[in-house]
Amino acid sequence: MFDSPTTSRLADPPPAAPSLARVSAAIDEVVELQRQVDALEARKLVATERARVAALRAETAMLAHDDVTLSRAGAERRRDLARRAFSADLATALRLTEQAASHLLDTARTLAVGPGEAGHATLESLRQGRLTLAHATAVADTLADLPDPGARAQVEDVVLPRATMCTVPQLRRHLRRARDVAHPEPFVERHRRAADSRAVYVDPGADGMAWLTAHLPAQVAHAAHDRLTRAGMRARDAGDGRTLAQLRADVVADLLLADTESGTDDQSSVPELARIARRITPTVRVTVPVLSLLGGSEAAADLDGHGPMDAATASTLTAAAPALRRLLVDPVDGRVLTTDPGTYTVPAALRDFLRARDGVCRFPGCTRAAARCDVDHVVAWSDGGRTVADNLTHLCRHHHVVKHQSTWQSRLAPDGTVTWTSPTGRTHHDPPAPPTGPGTVDLPAPGHPAPDRPETAAPPGADVADP
Repeated sequence: MFDSPTTSRLADPPPAAPSLARVSAAIDEVVELQRQVDALEARKLVATERARVAALRAETAMLAHDDVTLSRAGAERRRDLARRAFSADLATALRLTEQAASHLLDTARTLAVGPGEAGHATLESLRQGRLTLAHATAVADTLADLPDPGARAQVEDVVLPRATMCTVPQLRRHLRRARDVAHPEPFVERHRRAADSRAVYVDPGADGMAWLTAHLPAQVAHAAHDRLTRAGMRARDAGDGRTLAQLRADVVADLLLADTESGTDDQSSVPELARIARRITPTVRVTVPVLSLLGGSEAAADLDGHGPMDAATASTLTAAAPALRRLLVDPVDGRVLTTDPGTYTVPAALRDFLRARDGVCRFPGCTRAAARCDVDHVVAWSDGGRTVADNLTHLCRHHHVVKHQSTWQSRLAPDGTVTWTSPTGRTHHDPPAPPTGPGTVDLPAPGHPAPDRPETAAPPGADVADP
């Protein structure tokens, strides 16, 4: 929130008439300072890689000379010990954990490379202030995870133009898609192996709280979240005063801690939220290319709110779907063909197309899933706007209100790119996610997990407040 004039710790400027030009100038100063910070971060990565190379050359000097066990160790063991010693030296110098220092070293090794190698363009964008260190690190993590130099170059070429105009969570979505397209190993094999890493973690939080994190196959996690959301909404509709976020958390606790050992059908001891949740069949939404369903293609499907899913898992889930919705699109530009522009209500086929096109809220930086957003007429219906794909976008309730009750303005291009203009006149371009293909399927909760490996992240939190 903004500090009030009486609580600001900085010296207040002389009183002046309200002016958007002053606001814009202040934002420009922040942007310029961030650009300078980014350039220094690029220099730090280069220096870190230089230190790593120097440490490799000084391996012998970093090891004890009078240790009998070490004198018998092989070359690989000695290199590993030298790397540990150097990593600990860097970590203590920077006041980092050794894990964080190791990650810094990996990032530097991936990006501080010569011209023409994958990673160099990302470092240059960081040096020029077009990326933040968080963006560059996300790219480096993905590139380091690819075994083939050609695949790394392909991912960087595809993602880097988007990286300069999106947030880190949005960039990670683009990276997942690009990595899955470029990876030389079949999706289904990676998917199966990644399932072995499923786990549940508890991390301490402040004020007597803790994070309970479940690492699950993507469609299982989304189905579980759908059940928590709908159970919370039913409770709220019944008059429960808790927020939706609080209700989701309380449903988890009630489901996990409810007594299931009584051996009777008596549900009186089961918490109310758990009883509500058990009556709900969760759903997930998957967009599947029709050729993949017919076995004629291995093209990946798309899990709503997440990203790519292997064709085999999508086909298995589709077999249990209560209904399929065919979505006819133009083979050239991908625009939906079955629409009725003369009505305000968005037809089901058009709504499905918009979800597949948008994926998330289309306000710059927001990653709330389209399934939990409003469909907004860019040009208002009352102003002559039509109910067609070229005039509709998904906006979460928070940003829907911002659009209509502030001077933010949006414009939608035929290719799905949304251009936003801020109150101070800055423009932001949000291109649509790459299409997966036609054939949207509403699926029931999966009866068995299918593998996927979500990335490591900070403790979870909503991108925007629930409406």
